[in-house]
Amino acid sequence: MAKLIWVVLIFGLGLTVQANEKSQMVAQFIEAFNERDPELMGQMVTKEAYWFDVTRAGMTSQTTSRDELVKSMKDYFADANRAHSRVIKSVTSGDFVSTVEQVSWQQEGEWLSRCSIGVYLFEAQKIAAVWYYKAHKCDASD
Repeated sequence: MAKLIWVVLIFGLGLTVQANEKSQMVAQFIEAFNERDPELMGQMVTKEAYWFDVTRAGMTSQTTSRDELVKSMKDYFADANRAHSRVIKSVTSGDFVSTVEQVSWQQEGEWLSRCSIGVYLFEAQKIAAVWYYKAHKCDASD
C-alpha cells in the first residue's frame, strides 16, 4: 500500500511539473512579446505554428508556420504601438494552457486595456497552436 501511495504522489508531482513547465512557457512567450522579440517567440513554437483569431462570426487563421508567426510579429512590432500583455489567470489541462490575458497600450496619452482568452496547444514541449478570442472589457477582479 505504501508503494502505491508513493507512485501516486510521484506521478502526481510529475504532472504538476509538466503543467508548470507549460504555464511557464506561455509566460515566457508573452514576455518575448513584451520585449518585442519575434525571434525568441519563434524559438518557442513548433515548425507548424498555427495562430487563430476567434470571434462570434468565426475563426480566422493568422499563421500556419513558425516563419509566418515571426514575420507577422515583426510587422506588428514595426508599429509604434507599445502594447504590453500579462497573464491574469491560467489553467493547464493535458496539452492545453488556457489564459485570461490583459493587454495594455497607450493611445493619445491615455492608458487603455482589454482582456482576451487565449488557448495554447503544446506538442513536444513547444507551442503548436494558439486560439485568441475576441478582446473584451476586463472584469473588475482582473
